[in-house]
Amino acid sequence: MFFGNSGTGVIVIVCGQMPAECAQSHSLAINMPERDDSVLCCCEYINREGERSHILGAFCNCEDLDEAFDRLLTWKNVDAGSCERIMETTVDRLRIPWCGGAKKVPPDVACGSALVPLFILLGCISWTFTFITYLLILPTVMFSIHRFLRRKFVHKDTSTYQSGDTQDMKKYPRSHFYLTWLASSIVVLLVIYYTQVIAYMKISPYENLVFLIFVWLSGTCMYLVRATACAGFDPPEKKGDNVYDDVIESGAWRICGECEQQVPRLASHCRTCGICYFMRDHHCVWLDTCISHVNDRWFMGGLFFGLIALCYGFHLSLTTVCHPRLLNIYFMDILVPETCSDAFIDFQSSLTTSGACYALLLGVLVALALLQQLVCVVAGVKLREYKQRRLLPGQPSLSVTGAFKNCFNFWWR
Repeated sequence: MFFGNSGTGVIVIVCGQMPAECAQSHSLAINMPERDDSVLCCCEYINREGERSHILGAFCNCEDLDEAFDRLLTWKNVDAGSCERIMETTVDRLRIPWCGGAKKVPPDVACGSALVPLFILLGCISWTFTFITYLLILPTVMFSIHRFLRRKFVHKDTSTYQSGDTQDMKKYPRSHFYLTWLASSIVVLLVIYYTQVIAYMKISPYENLVFLIFVWLSGTCMYLVRATACAGFDPPEKKGDNVYDDVIESGAWRICGECEQQVPRLASHCRTCGICYFMRDHHCVWLDTCISHVNDRWFMGGLFFGLIALCYGFHLSLTTVCHPRLLNIYFMDILVPETCSDAFIDFQSSLTTSGACYALLLGVLVALALLQQLVCVVAGVKLREYKQRRLLPGQPSLSVTGAFKNCFNFWWR
C-alpha cells in the first residue's frame, strides 16, 4: 500500500490480490466490445448526401417535393431540374428492409410488382370495372410504359470496319419491368388460386394435380429459356485457329458492324443485349433474354404449357364462383359457367372472378405469341425475318411438304 499527497487530496494505491467478484467485473469490462455506430439495422441506409436515414422517413425532408407542390398549388410551372431531383430522391429512398441495411428497389421492378395487384383489386369492384380495367386501363398503361421504356437513344461511334466513317448506333434500353410483371402475375394468380379458389372445396385433387403439372412444365421451360441463353458460337480464335484472314474471306464468318466482334454469317446483333446470337429469333422482353436456335424450342414449350395452365386455371376459377352447367361434348362431360350473378357477392368471389379474367387476358396474349411463333416455324423463318418480309410483295407460297419439312427441322434438328 502506498500513500501520496497531491496537494489537495490523497492518492491511495493498493497493491494486492483483487477479490473474485471485482476481478470478474474487471475482465468483463475489458473484453466488452465497443458499440459500432456504423453498423446499419435492416431499416437504415446511407442516403445520397452521405447521411444515415430510415425508410420510415421516406416522405420527410424533401424540399424539392414541397417546392413542387407549392408551385402547383399556385399555378406555376415546375422546372425540369426540380423534377430530376425529385426522381433522384425517390429512387434513393425507394428501399426494402434487408440485412446490413435497406436495399434499393429499382423503379421498374417496383412498378411491375405494384401494378399487378392494383389492377386485380380494381377489377374486384364490379363487372363494369373488370371490363374497363382489363380492356381499357391496363392496355393503355402498358402501352404508355412500353413507349417510355423502349425509347431509342443514339450514340456516335466510329467503326474500324467502316473505313473510318462515323455512323449512328442505336441501342434499346434494358428494363426488368416486363420480367417483374410476368413474375408478379404468376405469383399473384397462384396466391389467389390457393387462398380463394381452393377454399370453396369444389376442385378435386386430380384437377388440382393436372393444373400444377401444367404450371410446373411452363415454369420449367421458361426457366430453361433464360438458363440456356447464349451466343451459340465460339469465335475461331478461341479454338486455337490463327488463320484469321482466311476465315473472314471464306464468307462463313464476318465482322459485326455494331459490336465489332467476329461472328458467323447467320448471327444477328441484338440491340438490347448488345451482343450477337447465332440464328437469333427475337428478343423477348417478358423474359429479358434473346430467343435463338439454342432455346427456341424451350420457348415454344413454355408458351404452349403456359397457355394450357392459364386456360385451365380460368376454367376452374370461373366454374367455382359461377353456377356451372354440365355439357356432353363428344362423349365427354365438361363443366361450363352458366350464370355469374353471384360473382361479386363478397370479396372472395370478387377476387376469384377478377383473377380469372386477368388469367384469360394473359391467355389471349400468350395464344397470340404462340400463334406468331407457329407461323414462323411453318414458314421456316425467324420472327425478325418474318417481320421484315411480310410487307414485301411477291413472296413464294409455301407448300404442305415444305411446311412439314420446316416443322421437322425445327423440332428434330
